[in-house]
Amino acid sequence: MSLLSWFTRRLQSGPRPVPPRLASVPELESPPFRAFMAESNAFAAAHGLREFTNWSKVWEYPWLHRHGLGSIDWRGRHLVDFGSEISPMPWLLATRGAKVTLIETDRQWEPRWRELKAKLGVAVDWKFVDSERLPLPDACADAVTSFSVIEHQPDKRLAMSEIARVLKPRSPLFISFDICEPGLGMTFPEWNGRALTMAEFERELWFHPDFGNHVAPSWNAGDIPAFREWHLRSAPHHNYVTGAAVLVRR
Repeated sequence: MSLLSWFTRRLQSGPRPVPPRLASVPELESPPFRAFMAESNAFAAAHGLREFTNWSKVWEYPWLHRHGLGSIDWRGRHLVDFGSEISPMPWLLATRGAKVTLIETDRQWEPRWRELKAKLGVAVDWKFVDSERLPLPDACADAVTSFSVIEHQPDKRLAMSEIARVLKPRSPLFISFDICEPGLGMTFPEWNGRALTMAEFERELWFHPDFGNHVAPSWNAGDIPAFREWHLRSAPHHNYVTGAAVLVRR
């Protein structure tokens, strides 16, 4: 096979899944991660969106940006974002050309969204839901983002099936998630939903039949103690860790 043929096949193969990784203190303190969070926070500050300095998002956002979000040509692409609230990420990607649909349960954010849409002149719309069911047509999305939302969704299996339904074939889901391992002394507040264990993530998300993964991930469990200690500094109930992965619709 010629080099040109190989390169063409790589381009046509589309996005590839990235196995789950647990948050790492060395990564979140690294210059590339800090640089992206500086960009995200500057954008958020300029537009009245949420800034993050000591929450797990300072790892989640740059990790997912580095593993695919930042390399997509968003012009004309349809992005569906879960639990949008006033996260800067969907709006930042909208300024890069994405057509964004925000998915939320809380209507309090709508006036701010309307103001921001007019201010930025971006293609953003939104849908309000009261369950995991999505009021969107099949195969309408070029990508889905879900930043630590799955732990708030009671029916995680249905949530994944709905995400798969709205994704176009060979399109990516960029997801971060909270992990709680009671056997390691972790706890997760009941008022905040239910976090997954690593085994549950594998069973309910990674091996979900619509995403076609068959190889068990190798978790970087050695990063748990340092990140858990870091995470607890931000709030006493942050007695759990965080992970992220990229899944691709079959």
